[in-house]
Amino acid sequence: MTDPATDAVPPLSNEPDAVVIDDVEPTTVTTGIVRRGLPSSGDVLARVFDLAPGVTWPEVDVHDRDELIYVISGALQDHGRNYTAGTYLHYRAGSKHQPSTDVGVRILVFGPAHA
Repeated sequence: MTDPATDAVPPLSNEPDAVVIDDVEPTTVTTGIVRRGLPSSGDVLARVFDLAPGVTWPEVDVHDRDELIYVISGALQDHGRNYTAGTYLHYRAGSKHQPSTDVGVRILVFGPAHA
């Protein structure tokens, strides 16, 4: 017999969910673009995208909520500007863009979880 008051919810761990990004199984978005989902919860997803050299995102990305991007390596082009490793980008709700890369890029993206 179980006691719902004590058995329903496992105890909260103080340890973080930690992964090595390259150990996460990649999912192909389209030719030259792969995505790796990272541990996250709630309304925000954390993902890493790798874009091969010469790739453009396949469609205009329209944001109904904020999206946060950190350029880990390489260079991302967007709106006529070049963003290199170490750059942080904040795309506000209502913005749109279609990023590309000449040299390849790895980005860490925090954005809304879509239904």
